[in-house]
Amino acid sequence: MTKHEHKQAAWSSRGKARSVFMVEEQLDSRDLFSTSKVITIAHGDQVYQLRLTAQDKLILTK
Repeated sequence: MTKHEHKQAAWSSRGKARSVFMVEEQLDSRDLFSTSKVITIAHGDQVYQLRLTAQDKLILTK
């Protein structure tokens, strides 16, 4: 399984697919947090949460 196939499979298994526009390997956080203040990130066998705070800061927790 390639890196791209793995990412696609992870999204498909959750039943929530969404596209985020990238320019030169960069994402705009407004696109990431357009529907929620918390994003779950699977990295190997670890799960992280990326949160947008009320002060417009980002916090990554395990």
